Amino acid sequence: MAESRNANAKSSNGKPSGAVSPYAIDLDNFTKRLNLLYSHWKEHHNDLWGASDVLAIATPPASEDLRYLKSSALNIWLVGYEFPETIMVFLKKQIHFLCSQKKASLLEVVKKSAKEAVGLEVVIHVKTKSDDGSGLMDIIFHAVHAQSNSNGHDTPVIGHIARESPEGKLLETWDEKLKNANCELSDVTNGFSDLFAVKDSIELTNVRKAAFLTASVMKQFVVPKLEKVIDEEKKISHSSLMDDTEKAILEPARIKVKLKAENVDICYPPIFQSGLEFDLKPSAASNDENLYYDSTSVIICAIGSRYNSYCSNIARTFLIDANPLQSKAYEVLLKAHEAAISELKSGNKISAVYQAALSVVEKDAPELIANLTKTAGTGIGLEFRESGLSLNSKNDRTLRQGMVFNVSLGFQNLQAETKNPKTQKYSVLLADTVIVGEKIPDVVTSKSTKAVKDVAYSFNEDDQEEDQPKVKPELRGSKTILSKATLRSDNHEMSKEELRRQHQAELARQKNEETARRLAGGGSSATDNRGGAKTIGDLVAYKNVNDLPPPREFMIQVDQKNEAIILPIHGSMVPFHVATVKSVSSQQDGN
Repeated sequence: MAESRNANAKSSNGKPSGAVSPYAIDLDNFTKRLNLLYSHWKEHHNDLWGASDVLAIATPPASEDLRYLKSSALNIWLVGYEFPETIMVFLKKQIHFLCSQKKASLLEVVKKSAKEAVGLEVVIHVKTKSDDGSGLMDIIFHAVHAQSNSNGHDTPVIGHIARESPEGKLLETWDEKLKNANCELSDVTNGFSDLFAVKDSIELTNVRKAAFLTASVMKQFVVPKLEKVIDEEKKISHSSLMDDTEKAILEPARIKVKLKAENVDICYPPIFQSGLEFDLKPSAASNDENLYYDSTSVIICAIGSRYNSYCSNIARTFLIDANPLQSKAYEVLLKAHEAAISELKSGNKISAVYQAALSVVEKDAPELIANLTKTAGTGIGLEFRESGLSLNSKNDRTLRQGMVFNVSLGFQNLQAETKNPKTQKYSVLLADTVIVGEKIPDVVTSKSTKAVKDVAYSFNEDDQEEDQPKVKPELRGSKTILSKATLRSDNHEMSKEELRRQHQAELARQKNEETARRLAGGGSSATDNRGGAKTIGDLVAYKNVNDLPPPREFMIQVDQKNEAIILPIHGSMVPFHVATVKSVSSQQDGN
């Protein structure tokens, strides 16, 4: 889950930022969220916003890299579009935008709404291509100092996002002026993190759609793909699986998910890991080694997708002929993961989430505590990892309804008792996207199962006889069951249908042999069920009349045990050996 993210200049509606037509800002949404920003800033002025008098947010130029920025998140959250190379300065009674002419044209419509709904004056400063923006910045700083002087302060406190380094000439110039503007700087990252933490209905809809796509790709593309590779014993690299899965995310129609492709993006390049190399960190990557699926091997897959810029995530672990230690590790992880999710209820402390998972491990597998990941995941939304919402044992923040988390838990660097050097070390990982509920958390990626019976596969090829017919893939619920890689939950006994087919094949073989003997001049003969020839005189169904079964209303009877057909003839039941019957016809006329 790479640290660099894609600044692809998409809006929360999936549209390219900076374009004037046909895109438009949702003014109702803008005024609602602008009100929320100012009320939150006022309410948490000292604890989360660093006692700042001014908020100055600068968004860097667009990049081809995958990355997440608080400044970009604010653009999308507030006006619905990402504005690269744009500076936004929030004062108590004014908002200043410094941007290009195209962005200025799009922002022009917010002036009236901001004034009427919030009582704020919007001032837009248009920078030409040949201008470095220095003169326009001086005008903004003049407004900042004027506000400070009116409040009786000599030195204004300007809040900024300290972790975002300036990129490009415009932001470098702005950063230099900040340092020489006779003001104090305060980091307001925590303020924005808390502001974005609780999602409204529009945001939750986007999260749900992203999660639906993510889980669908895992269930309808990744799992069948892995099963096919294993069943056909193909060689395919982790990086190739990554590329194929990324295409499935970006083209939802391929898996019959009705979401517009232009609104969809990946959160990070999909991750596939197997063999000896496992990395449960968010920065993990799929290497060029081939997928390894021999006995006692483990496969980890993690994928994340975005819808209208909102993120979701899922991770699953697949076990191939797991030994008892591997099975136990997964079962304990699954129980711990479910325990963590169950604590995501409004009013609980964030620390309770990790503690619930830890308690399960302490009770059921204390020897694995050292291998447990140090967090149970993080908040997720416009950013893949929302800072300040880490699910660890020290976070005492209170959970609120509408928060969204990527609950990610795993055991890393476990040792397996196996002679195969490529499976002696392994890891297991589970992740789901979960919305905090008032009483019950909502696991929005539950479409993809993680039950033991659905992720534990058995390589039963060596246990079958070579001449046993190969079982065709069949659907059980939503799972594809393959002939070589089958789920542990499968019933390995031969089905009645398969037994019937084998019996029919044996009868056909016997009939062909009989026909061949007749054509060769063997005369009137029959065969027993072992293919040996008998003469008509040797065919005896019953040695004694008392052996006949009792008659049933003088109807034709079939005695399978003695291979006889009993016919009602002139008021008596007369037996015939089945081998004496040349043909049979049936008419459904009355009885």
